[in-house]
Amino acid sequence: MFFARRSVASARLLLRNQQPRRFDSHAAHHAAPVNESFGRSFYVTIGTFASCYVLYRLTKANEESGSPSWISNLIQKWTPSEQVFEQRNAIRTAVMEKAASDRHLFASQGPRETFELKQPEVSFNAVPPYNVSPGQNADLSHVVAHYQRQNQELEEARVARMKDGKVVSLYE
Repeated sequence: MFFARRSVASARLLLRNQQPRRFDSHAAHHAAPVNESFGRSFYVTIGTFASCYVLYRLTKANEESGSPSWISNLIQKWTPSEQVFEQRNAIRTAVMEKAASDRHLFASQGPRETFELKQPEVSFNAVPPYNVSPGQNADLSHVVAHYQRQNQELEEARVARMKDGKVVSLYE
């Protein structure tokens, strides 16, 4: 009950602050009559339809007489000949074939199948000797000799370059 009384009081305040309605007639305040035109867009639309119809009739009349219309002549004048298109197509085909062959060449060159071992003797013999049956270990002395020979050749080449006076990187 108390809530209802409070809401009635607030509604009374809202009605008091509201603008009073007036029901008088506004008949005496009519504006003067104005002549309204169709507007520019109406005339542009009608003109567009009319010109399209006239253009259609002119082209149809020329086609019936056997001669091409002036629009067809204009299109033929500004369209390149078939030879130009054939030359462009031949050049583009040659370029695309060259690009395809280059792509196949680069795609077929994958990463190396093998990689060089930095310390082959450690890599091959890095397994513990447990559960190894006799004769299972291979003789890898020829592999070790190959890599020792390769490292010796690289070292000799580096020393020869240093004797020539060329700057040698520490990381070579």
